[in-house]
Amino acid sequence: MELRTVQTSSLDRVLAASLAAFSMFVVGYTATRVYLAQPASQDAPVSTALPHQAAMWSALGK
Repeated sequence: MELRTVQTSSLDRVLAASLAAFSMFVVGYTATRVYLAQPASQDAPVSTALPHQAAMWSALGK
């Protein structure tokens, strides 16, 4: 039984790397779009109001 060796050219390697990179991009892009398309959770209200800078020093003067 003989083992056949397969020689890959540099063009084959470049094409394989390009295909792998493109596939990873498509999978990542699709996963991101699916994640962002989900409705926001209404269970936990998000507080976006920031207190004034002087609020943290208010207890100091009392």
